[in-house]
Amino acid sequence: MSKIVGLNRRAFMKGAGMTALVGAAGTIATGASTASAQSSTEIPKLAGGKYDFDTPYNRVGTKCARWDGPALRYPEGVFKYGMGVASMDFECAPCITEALAERVKHHNWGYLSTTEDLRNGIINWNGERHGVDLDPSLVTISDGVYPGVIAALRSFVPRGNKVLLITPAYSGFYSMARAAHVETLDSTMRYVDGRYEINWQDLESKMTPDVRAMIVCNPQNPTGNVWTEEELLRLGRLALDHNIVVLSDEIHSDVIRSGHKYVPFASLPDQDIVNNSVSFNAISKTFNLAAMKNAYYYSKSPTLLARVNQYHRAELSTLGVVANAAAYEHGAEWFDQANAYMDESHTFVENYFKQNMPSVGYTRNEGTFMTFLDVSKAMESVGANELYKEQDKQSPEHYFRDWLTHQSGIYLNAGSDYGSGGEGHMRMNIASSRSVLKEVLDVMAKAVNSV
Repeated sequence: MSKIVGLNRRAFMKGAGMTALVGAAGTIATGASTASAQSSTEIPKLAGGKYDFDTPYNRVGTKCARWDGPALRYPEGVFKYGMGVASMDFECAPCITEALAERVKHHNWGYLSTTEDLRNGIINWNGERHGVDLDPSLVTISDGVYPGVIAALRSFVPRGNKVLLITPAYSGFYSMARAAHVETLDSTMRYVDGRYEINWQDLESKMTPDVRAMIVCNPQNPTGNVWTEEELLRLGRLALDHNIVVLSDEIHSDVIRSGHKYVPFASLPDQDIVNNSVSFNAISKTFNLAAMKNAYYYSKSPTLLARVNQYHRAELSTLGVVANAAAYEHGAEWFDQANAYMDESHTFVENYFKQNMPSVGYTRNEGTFMTFLDVSKAMESVGANELYKEQDKQSPEHYFRDWLTHQSGIYLNAGSDYGSGGEGHMRMNIASSRSVLKEVLDVMAKAVNSV
């Protein structure tokens, strides 16, 4: 297998034992228990037509948010493992790289004349994989879920009014609300028999006249809920009864674990509920294409869609369109294998926590490649609830995040960033090779079990 191009290495990675670690001179440092480095231009298939997700792929030194971003917080060099930011560590599907390489051969970057291939990919993907029959004229292509949701909030929620969130929920929803100059209102879920459940009484009590929209996150980030049709219908009926528009963020919709089924909000059997909603999606999580800035939103109600469109303008890039169109058309096999691998990794992580870190509470998620860990016992042991103010930290969870990084090199996301109900928790990304996960969990166990 060919060597990958040498990257600028950081000293903190020395001795980490991960593979695909390339020195400044371009030599490959291989851990004793791991495989040789992957090529940066192709993904090898193994025997039986299987892609290789076991060999770690080096992302360090590429201005990667997951692996290079946290290092900026810790200039003393204690950071080693980026297990927070929601991106996969796997090398992307080969069809994406091939399509980009082919387009780059043409050395002109003027305006695009059409996005028809991309739109067709969106329509076919939703129809074939999720059973949603979309009218192409009711699909708006965007450069991200963020600008689409912000446009919707500006349309449906007057300044001084509120958007309702079911929490813990993706921290970006709060950023979207701030950008749209609207307030947020949390309805905290309950933890019942190992699963997060909507507190229906609390949710309805907060559907006051100044709440004009509700964001439904399906699958739920960070808790991993994949909402059932029954749950979605109940949410939709409550919203309709209280004159609240549903904004359904379904960006993790493809990353579903075995035994669970993603139900698009627009596929619900009650047309009145469906017509009171706008859905937002992308394959940026499916194929790790966040930097390609491509997404879409749609509604079965032309009126609602037109209201959002008046506040929206997409700034698409040629390469983003090429990459996404290629993934839609040719990437299904790669993703199906990646999703199965991550499902098995979730099981591996679950078993590891139960066997080696019993003080950390693990919730078996139903979708996404994140997991939400209850670290309240460890936080109590290190005095996070008392020391965070003394250390000028934003919250006890941020204190624990920094403590864990200094003790083990592992960087996780603080649970308090996800609204009410995130207290005492950390979000962890499991979309890495299993050898990396094993190494991370080993050093985490050593730190947590020592207190």
